[in-house]
Amino acid sequence: MSGLHRSCCWLAGGVAALAVLGMAEAALAQQMPAMPVTVANPVSRKITEMAEFTGRFQAWPSVAITSRVTGYLDKSSFVEGSLVKQGDVLFSIDPRPFQAAVDQAAAQVKIAQTRIDLTKANLARAEELKKSGNVTDATYQSNLQAFQEAAASIDSANAALATAKLDLNFATITAPIAGKISRQLVSRGNLVVANGTAPLTTIVAVDPIYFYFQFDEASYLAYRRASRGKADPSGADEDMKVEIALSDEKTFSHQGTLDYLEPQVDAQTGTVTARAKIANPDGFLTPGLFGRIRIALGEPYDALVVPDVAVGQSSQGRYVTVIVDKKATIRPVEVGPKLGTFRVIKSGLKPEDAVLINGQMRARPGSEVIPQPTKLDVPDPLLPDAN
Repeated sequence: MSGLHRSCCWLAGGVAALAVLGMAEAALAQQMPAMPVTVANPVSRKITEMAEFTGRFQAWPSVAITSRVTGYLDKSSFVEGSLVKQGDVLFSIDPRPFQAAVDQAAAQVKIAQTRIDLTKANLARAEELKKSGNVTDATYQSNLQAFQEAAASIDSANAALATAKLDLNFATITAPIAGKISRQLVSRGNLVVANGTAPLTTIVAVDPIYFYFQFDEASYLAYRRASRGKADPSGADEDMKVEIALSDEKTFSHQGTLDYLEPQVDAQTGTVTARAKIANPDGFLTPGLFGRIRIALGEPYDALVVPDVAVGQSSQGRYVTVIVDKKATIRPVEVGPKLGTFRVIKSGLKPEDAVLINGQMRARPGSEVIPQPTKLDVPDPLLPDAN
């Protein structure tokens, strides 16, 4: 017998054996006594499809506190790590040199004003004498020039006084923004240099705080289609609510809004940087913390849900087992997202279908079962967990 003939005989025998085995299983299923199984009708819920991303909290703005004048640090007036308000006094530089400069500039203003008064009186007398012809034109012009120079000198003196007062004001360093202040980096008695590169401390804004994350391309397109006509020029829809869970939280308990989208997709990663804004009045959310953000990708729609354990997977796709006339029947379905322990069924089921939710091993296709109905306890709204 040739090798080809032996192979054909082996394949034919294998197919026949499988057919016999299938018939035997069907016959066995028919011969097995009916077993009790648990069934339930799918539940209708309003579903909002969500996407989850990871990211980190960042503070904006963040300010490095430096001095605008050079002098010796006299004292600090804040508690390290505390929350400060805009305008709170942080540091004081020894004000005495700046007060002396103010006093000197004020004296120069008085001198300039006295010179103006004198030259103005001289100019008035010269004008009267000029009318009667008792003064030369050269003398009149000399008095006029002296008055104009005095008027210019007081402008210069007033500018110097304003600068001296500004420096005295800068000797008291206040918080330019509200936020959380870091530790003091320069101690009392040290010389600080105007606009130096070494900061005295830093302040980071904490209310609101921002959460940065990366949109994948598919989710970004879904979001933009859902928010079309509602987003601002940056592409962000501030009416689109977002929810955030910290690394140790099981629920998304922090709410915010999406307020910024990067204007282009990163060609290397295929992602878009996005930012959410979250109220943080107590400062609990700290810059640098890791978190997970959940964002809606479309409008809510009505769908049926069943326990996720009721959904099976075959080479042809997803399916559920439906009990019809006490017999198990395979029903192909189109599934949506998993929400907690439940799975959204987009198509393939009807509200009155009796879906097998427990006892799959006792309900082979075509076998007779004893259905025991139960009612599904599905929360409303139905949302995914943060795990």
